[in-house]
Amino acid sequence: MWVLIWAALLLSLTERTTCNKQPQTPPPWTITFSPAEITAEKGLCAVISCTFSHAENFNPTAAIWFKCPKNGKCDQDENIIIHSETPSKAQEGYRKRVSLLETDLTKKNCSVIINNIRKNDAGEYQFRLLSAYTYSKKVKITVRALTQKPSVLTPPLTEGEPATLTCTAPRICSGTPPNITWTWRGTGDNITELRDNTTIQKREDLTSVTTSHFSTLTFTPSAEHHNMKVTCQVTFQKKHQIEETVTLNVTYVKDPQITGNKTVKEDGTLDLTCNVDSYPPSDITWSKNRTSAPLQNYTENATLTISNVTRERAGEYVCTAQHLNRTMTASTVVTVMYHPVILPGSGCVDQAEVMTCVCVSQGVPLPLIEWPLLELNTEKYSLTTSVFGSSMNSTICLPVINHTNNTSVECVSRNTVGVVRGKLQETQEGRKQRDLSEGCGNAVLPWTIAGVSLSVTVAILIYLSSNAYIRMQGMNGKPKEEASTYISLDKKDMTQEEYEVMARRPR
Repeated sequence: MWVLIWAALLLSLTERTTCNKQPQTPPPWTITFSPAEITAEKGLCAVISCTFSHAENFNPTAAIWFKCPKNGKCDQDENIIIHSETPSKAQEGYRKRVSLLETDLTKKNCSVIINNIRKNDAGEYQFRLLSAYTYSKKVKITVRALTQKPSVLTPPLTEGEPATLTCTAPRICSGTPPNITWTWRGTGDNITELRDNTTIQKREDLTSVTTSHFSTLTFTPSAEHHNMKVTCQVTFQKKHQIEETVTLNVTYVKDPQITGNKTVKEDGTLDLTCNVDSYPPSDITWSKNRTSAPLQNYTENATLTISNVTRERAGEYVCTAQHLNRTMTASTVVTVMYHPVILPGSGCVDQAEVMTCVCVSQGVPLPLIEWPLLELNTEKYSLTTSVFGSSMNSTICLPVINHTNNTSVECVSRNTVGVVRGKLQETQEGRKQRDLSEGCGNAVLPWTIAGVSLSVTVAILIYLSSNAYIRMQGMNGKPKEEASTYISLDKKDMTQEEYEVMARRPR
């Protein structure tokens, strides 16, 4: 019996528990926020995204949003921020800043936009359907300082080619458009504000209920713009400012420039630097005489250093700069200075009572040649010089009577590097005699004067004879064989010196 009683009690409890677990019908008045907490930045906007439900037999006519005070109830007239049926009931500070995303309440969309967010917009907000129901669930907005930055788009920049920079402000809803300005910052602290070349436009994205404002700056870059800083500044509500700064990279190249000491002493050090102002950096190669293999390779500033320079290092040095697909060159001529040397071929001969001496010297800079013998000589002499390249040839002729065995003939060659002295040896070699004596054709000596007078006299006689012959040919009317002309000179027609010279000549 007791078993049956206990079984009946257990069955009764089980049925009661099952009945309590049956699903209940959800309440008709619900609201959903996505997200439940919103973080907004000063000067931008906040979107409260929400949906609601209501009883089936209710037809909503107006929507009201409240901003809850720190203490007290939210759904009071003094807390209204938007009233879709009577906009004037909204607080002064929220009018024209707050709007419904969807005005057709039958779509059950209660989303609202708050533009130009301020610090005092932080807090909780509550939604109500007019004359029906205030939803108890609330949404919270947190306001923080403006941390977003504008976005600056910089295309590849090349010197001489127009380019456009674009600055896009952070997205806003439908609030006051921001003010966008551009500034240059060159070397130092020089700042230039650019306004005339900017344009401000906007792009609207209805799906996200935001608007993008952007400004463009068009200019023609040059080498001076490379590494220049450009700042785009965006100002919201005339007080909230954000900015973004970019550094410009302009592709350019300048002609190579060679600096350094282009004149160096033998055994010294040659230092030449090739400067190529460019971006990106150029590849630089040094070569000599344009045909030799590269001496050294560098990037940007290239310094060529050669120690213990010899005279063979003199010549043209070429700097070649390769910048992208462009090749440029610059060249300079290097001079190696060395002290004079007296070359073989220098010496003296005696011929026809004339001492002829030749001194040939080579050096850089071109040396000068001095004859100490002339300082001791008061007689007339002849001195001629000639230059060939880096060699100096000096020839002196003077009467042999003034040259004694006790006086050595010495030539001195000097330049800025050094001095060399050489004693000249006498020689009777026939060829050298002829070579050296040719340099004395202009010697201002007595017999030279006689020779000049005789030459002039002979030239006059030949000229007169030639004219007489031509006249005779013209009178006869036909050509004749050319006859030899013999000129007879009488002693009375010339000076004693001229006569003696002619008398010694072989007939």
